[in-house]
Amino acid sequence: MTTAIQCEHDLFCGVNTPRDIDNMTDLEKKHLPVITVPKSVKKDERFEVMIEVGKHMAHPNEPGHFIDFIELYADDTYLARLDLTAQMTQPIMRTWVCLSHIHDSLRAFAHCNIHGTWEGRAKIEVLS
Repeated sequence: MTTAIQCEHDLFCGVNTPRDIDNMTDLEKKHLPVITVPKSVKKDERFEVMIEVGKHMAHPNEPGHFIDFIELYADDTYLARLDLTAQMTQPIMRTWVCLSHIHDSLRAFAHCNIHGTWEGRAKIEVLS
């Protein structure tokens, strides 16, 4: 018989998201990647996407504790990645993308070297 493994308190087990987006803990505020995009875009026309980690509360940026990458997806389709170093960079990603369609949302993943991977989402509509 196999026993289910519980990893609810292990930040490195899976992808972390806030339990209550309207009442986030300080840990969640520091790590949530916040995506800024228009509510709707025209099909196949480029638009800017900005992702900020630490927008709600500053994330540490020192050799022992920092955000080392940010990735952007349209649903499950990979779009872009930004690799970062401690102290000399800030966890903010700006890029331009074109979408022909979307099923649900843009998704951003940010990885903290101490607190694991965190996901943020933004709904966006692609107009014909």
